[in-house]
Amino acid sequence: MNIKQAEELSGVSRQNIRFYEKQGLLTPARNPDNDYRTYSQADIERLKWIRALRTLDMPLEEVKKVLLGGMSLAQAAADQQKRLEAQTKKLEAAIRLCGVLQSTPMDVDACLADMEAEPAGYFRQWRLDYLAVSRAEHKRVFTFTPEEGITNPREFTAALLAFAEKEGLDLVVTGESMYPTFTIDGIEYTAWRDYHRVGGGGLSVPVATVHCEMTHPEDYLPPVPEKRRRALAVLNACWPGVLLLALFLMSRDRGYLFESWQGLVLLLAIVVLTGAGCYLGWRFHWNERGK
Repeated sequence: MNIKQAEELSGVSRQNIRFYEKQGLLTPARNPDNDYRTYSQADIERLKWIRALRTLDMPLEEVKKVLLGGMSLAQAAADQQKRLEAQTKKLEAAIRLCGVLQSTPMDVDACLADMEAEPAGYFRQWRLDYLAVSRAEHKRVFTFTPEEGITNPREFTAALLAFAEKEGLDLVVTGESMYPTFTIDGIEYTAWRDYHRVGGGGLSVPVATVHCEMTHPEDYLPPVPEKRRRALAVLNACWPGVLLLALFLMSRDRGYLFESWQGLVLLLAIVVLTGAGCYLGWRFHWNERGK
């Protein structure tokens, strides 16, 4: 069969067929009458194998070794699998870094350092993932404290618009109520108010906090494995309180906490207060927009 038929049967273009011949991967017979190349069924099978291995992005030299018997197909496939796995790690790191660059300010030196670092850097990957998750969490749910009280839907709308003007946000109210809906840069949110008291005794006053939560957060999740994303989201909300607890436990008087029942009660109280502080910090202050 001629080169046109070989092209049709193998799926390899005639340009590539000639290239593979020059590289020594294919040696078709010659027609003695006109010296034209004549391709056999074995040549077609060989071209199909070349096409399959090149589709795997296997280096041409290794394809040649496989076809000439210098390397087994199993060994070549194993070597290529390792190369692809390394490329996959590098691509995953690049994808996550792209997510970080979209949301977190980063100077060019730090960016180049992350790009040039070894892709197998375990803690580096966790750091990149934390930056992406932290930014996503602050975008997914945030709070702000309005300057005026909110007692009706119109005041709620006014509070949202005042907040948007202060923060320079493109905020559009799409549903006016005591649970209004709105968009920021086209992303839909739902808001509600929550009053808590500030101060103590007869001097405490009610203060409103507006909570805003993304309506469809699943559409804006960072490119981080689910279990790791959840763990980092918890860390993002709780690390200030946990850090303070750790510093307290490392103090010189920490032995007292474990030497008596009074110390254990105190330790339990500290843990409870730390947990409450983490929750309140996330709910009212830690995740406050602009803070």
